[in-house]
Amino acid sequence: MENRSTHPSAARRGAVISGAYGMANAGDDAVLAAMTASLRRLEGDMPITVIARGGKKAVRRFEVNGIGRLDLPGWLWAMKRAKLFLLGGGSLLQDVTSRRSLWFYLAALRLAKTMGCATMLYGVGMGPIRREKEVRRAADYLDRFADVITVRDRDSMQTLTDWGVTNPKVLLSADPAIGPGPAAAEREQRAGVILRPWPGFWEHVPDFAAAARYLWQRYKLPPTFICLAPEDRQAVRSVCAELGDVPFAVSSDPRRVGRMSVVLSMRLHGLVFALRDGVPAAGVSYDPKVDAFCHEAGFPLVKLEDASAEDLQELIDFAMHMDGEHLSASARELRGRERVNITAAAQLLADE
Repeated sequence: MENRSTHPSAARRGAVISGAYGMANAGDDAVLAAMTASLRRLEGDMPITVIARGGKKAVRRFEVNGIGRLDLPGWLWAMKRAKLFLLGGGSLLQDVTSRRSLWFYLAALRLAKTMGCATMLYGVGMGPIRREKEVRRAADYLDRFADVITVRDRDSMQTLTDWGVTNPKVLLSADPAIGPGPAAAEREQRAGVILRPWPGFWEHVPDFAAAARYLWQRYKLPPTFICLAPEDRQAVRSVCAELGDVPFAVSSDPRRVGRMSVVLSMRLHGLVFALRDGVPAAGVSYDPKVDAFCHEAGFPLVKLEDASAEDLQELIDFAMHMDGEHLSASARELRGRERVNITAAAQLLADE
């Protein structure tokens, strides 16, 4: 592979990781745990530095060094010493949340390459980027500063083609969090419901409440609302206020996903955790990444803007009758693809 670094890599060791870390999001935390575990299977004492909101305190439990997102001297110190820079996982190169987020991650990629690191986007989703100017900028930065890109779904591969990205090696992988999860636990006779605040969600609060009521009345599965990020509680409270006499529970433990009998999720990683643990699930899509995963996993889905009570009930019925063998086959396929992530990283670490 062509080395486009401007600094020599002699005596470099370990990796710097940048992503949406330190934000108390269970999905992002699962991705980081999977990434660090895979790197340490390559080299048990590998030095790993994570750029995260909150710095070292935010990522202490992963047994890595942490640097704050605005600590530029810390970035330079770490990048001068690391051999590999990993951007990911997650959908980082998008402008839906803000253009500043897109610029932040592109700047980190450029700086890492300038400081001499091999660079890789690790198990990422691509886009959406709505502004043509930002598409051109992202494509230019990827062509100039990325060595390898592993994408978690076929839609993201097509997005890179549509953007005109040609220089990095692009490989189809899967979300890092699809790998082995917590030890299997006894299944609960409950339904997991995973919501998040998002434009357009609030007008569908009565529909989600009707879906939760349907789970109880039709299948005798009391809903457990699982909050994968702190902001999810606002959405959950609005739905629970309309449940009347339906028994329900609220949890912030992501491990509960794998104990449910069925899951209805807006959040991508609610669906990833469900497939990983063999739980039938259905998605409510607010973002293309949810569509992409549901298509690959074989989960039914509905767009948030179309999420009527009737459509949500049909999703639940479909999920309740999903074939367990189909779930297992989808999980095996994605786990096999996920290994592409660490194989590509290992190659970059081995290259001189």
